Amino acid sequence: MFYFCLYSCFARALALHITTKRIPMLQQLRVGLERYDLIKVMQKKPQECHDLFVIGYDDKVCRNSVLSVLGFFFFLYCHKLQMLKYIFMLFLFGVKVDSHYILSHLAPEMSPIGSIKQVKESKIMEFFQDFLLELEDTQPEDAAAGENLSVPKIMQWMTGQAHTHLLVSEREKFNIVFKFDHCCLQHMPNHTVCYPIVSACTNTITFPVVHMVDYESFKTLMQTAVTYGASFDRV
Repeated sequence: MFYFCLYSCFARALALHITTKRIPMLQQLRVGLERYDLIKVMQKKPQECHDLFVIGYDDKVCRNSVLSVLGFFFFLYCHKLQMLKYIFMLFLFGVKVDSHYILSHLAPEMSPIGSIKQVKESKIMEFFQDFLLELEDTQPEDAAAGENLSVPKIMQWMTGQAHTHLLVSEREKFNIVFKFDHCCLQHMPNHTVCYPIVSACTNTITFPVVHMVDYESFKTLMQTAVTYGASFDRV
């Protein structure tokens, strides 16, 4: 009876140890294997994978198994280094901005709905969207930064940075203010052309509505302003 009680206590202690220690470890191992689709490989080739985890084969098999396991962990190590490098580059430079990111953060100061001014301002908003989409469609994937006009360059011209914001709080607060100047001819009666004016400190851009009657005129003025932007910045 004494030995039976001792055996029962030992069995319960062993079961408790397996439940609290080994099972969570095996579950973590399974999660790691699933991340790299190795569970599917084990299901398709159980015998080959069996040699990697079970002891009892000859020296050659064991040696090959050890080398395979070491190779697997070396792969994970290299992959982890690549991920760390990506995260580090992401922290330094952020994600490359696209047209959707810019358009989703616009804050235009529009005239009353239904007015003639509001109709013209809506047209300029459409021109700006078409301009960004055209840049994305014509920009080569391997183009060097700064060589050609691109969406990130437009972002940098307007805000001072060409990448997205890393922090969610920064993205939520980030806005690009659009203003519309309808009175440039009254301010300067004899001039023939105006260019968009940006204030990178306040993320504000002012469009000369009179000189942007169609998409081609809008595109020409934007290209000139961004290319020679130092002449049109406002602090």
